[in-house]
Amino acid sequence: MRVSLNLKPCPVPDGIATFQELITHLEHESIPSGQVITRIVVDGREWDEDDESAQAGTEPQEFDMIEVYSSRTVDLAREGLTDATELLPSLAEDLPVVSAELRSQDVRDGLEMFSHCIEVISWFVSLISACDVIFGRNDPGFRVDPAAARGPESLSLEDDLTALTVEDGPELRTFASVENLRQKLLDVERAQENNDILLLADLIEYELLPIVGLWIKELPVLLAKISREGSTA
Repeated sequence: MRVSLNLKPCPVPDGIATFQELITHLEHESIPSGQVITRIVVDGREWDEDDESAQAGTEPQEFDMIEVYSSRTVDLAREGLTDATELLPSLAEDLPVVSAELRSQDVRDGLEMFSHCIEVISWFVSLISACDVIFGRNDPGFRVDPAAARGPESLSLEDDLTALTVEDGPELRTFASVENLRQKLLDVERAQENNDILLLADLIEYELLPIVGLWIKELPVLLAKISREGSTA
């Protein structure tokens, strides 16, 4: 068995009995601080979470080559937020279409399209929640809205972000919207369960769409904050 980490040979101590023990060892002893595992390739095939779970108890010696790749969390966050600059505007275009189709009784197409919208919403919520946990824990000003704190006469965005502390002003509303979105989605779920299509259309247009619009508005600030984190890491 050979093990590599980011394409470099990685020695493994004796006594590692299972694949899960191997990954745990790498996470604690080999992967640099501030990085997480992003890919695992075993004998030339990339594994997903189901593969990892199914093979967790397998002896590592059963495999010829285990390749592990890691990346900095800040790079992953920046990549996700960059993707969001394309995905969220598309989402904002799709949601009114979903509402229109539901109101026109084109329910099947509308619901199918809405399921894809929910996937994007869930993905972005997970991304923002992870950013909040990772970066907000070490930076009390991570949630601060620089525009609200400084007003229109503010300095450059970079200078503003560097100087801000949590006392300087209110939070970015993205974080509060993520926290409050749970109730909105419960209302959406109830409307679907009750087959109340018109209510569902209203919830999509008047509850979910404004939240997405808010995300789009504040996304450049979040991306700038993450980029600053990356430049100082």
